[in-house]
Amino acid sequence: MKAELVSVGTELLLGEITDTNAVYMSQRLAEIGVDVHFRHTVGDNLGRITSVLELALSRCDVVIICGGLGPTQDDLTREAISEVTGRPLRPDPVAEEHLREFFRRRGYTPTSNNLKQATCPEGGMLLENTCGTAPGVLVEHEGKAIIAVPGPPPEMREMLQREVLPYLLRRQGDAATILRSRVLRLCDVGESTLVAEIDDIIRGQTDPTVAPYASPGEVRLRLATKAASEEDAVRKLDEMEARLRERVPQNIYGVDEETMEVAVGNALVEREATLAVAESCTGGLVASRVTDVPGSSRYFLGGVVAYSNEMKRDVLGVSAELLKEFGAVSEQCAGAMAEGVRELHGADFALATTGIAGPGGGTPQKPVGLVYIAVADSDGTVCAQHNWPGTRDQFKQRVSQMALNMLRKRILGIPLEAG
Repeated sequence: MKAELVSVGTELLLGEITDTNAVYMSQRLAEIGVDVHFRHTVGDNLGRITSVLELALSRCDVVIICGGLGPTQDDLTREAISEVTGRPLRPDPVAEEHLREFFRRRGYTPTSNNLKQATCPEGGMLLENTCGTAPGVLVEHEGKAIIAVPGPPPEMREMLQREVLPYLLRRQGDAATILRSRVLRLCDVGESTLVAEIDDIIRGQTDPTVAPYASPGEVRLRLATKAASEEDAVRKLDEMEARLRERVPQNIYGVDEETMEVAVGNALVEREATLAVAESCTGGLVASRVTDVPGSSRYFLGGVVAYSNEMKRDVLGVSAELLKEFGAVSEQCAGAMAEGVRELHGADFALATTGIAGPGGGTPQKPVGLVYIAVADSDGTVCAQHNWPGTRDQFKQRVSQMALNMLRKRILGIPLEAG
């Protein structure tokens, strides 16, 4: 079943509201095997809404319109459906009584504009709105289905779950399938390198499909399959994941919502180990990410944001001689910061970052984007040097990701030069 989504509202085109409804509907439709081929956003204009509906109906099985069902003059979805299908709007007595009762309970009398919400294109049906006043609209026309749902997200979501998705499943009948996906998260590998490593898998894919997506500090592989049952979908995704893990075993660190900080936390919990951090250029971002994980108090002892040389010296114990000879942005300073914060907190593992986030402060010897990351534990201290130019925010995000990954590998005993 092919579907198109139409979001109605001038406020969407002006950027005053983010269209989260379209994202939600796409996700829910994918889960029941309905393919969304196009998404449209159109303003509160009858002619433009009508033209979009005509286009969508010419090439899909189902059109779902979100918004424009309210009582005001610029709510024109019903009128557009009526015009496209040639079905005049008729009052629905049951819906009208529901509206009158809604207002009666609140001590108001509905106006003619309010009662407009109780009209429906001839031959169609209204969908119950359990969270608001505007009913949805369902019209079957020339073998196609046109469905309109209200714009407020709580109303849209409830109606989609209660009315729309069950209807679409019934319409699909025995041909109904489910779409399930799984996202593998990889680090220490670029998108182009990864694609080369799994080129034959990507070229030979049928079902499940495999699609790479580059994200800051990582690459994601999205596996997707259509299946007749949940069990069949899980089996196919498991088989493809196993193939990919065999090909790039060191690079996959998490699945779906398992972020790098979750992976680090899991590794610390498994080893009953503790962590402390010392940050300069990341300004507390590493500690923030670590503590975003529920239950992180089991392993995270604390951290120090040491931006100035004085803080590095007085709190972390970095010697003045070291700072004078090598500078705050150096391998020696990063190692001393990690060792200092580990001793300060009595942690099993310590992580430190120091670098030049920019846009100023760089020199030919130490340019913007230079960073040193160090991990200290009972086996000693290791340090890595990188250079990641970009915006200040990009730099901090990238450094925090790479620092956590370096820590993860150290905890798990993965050689730092390996993926």
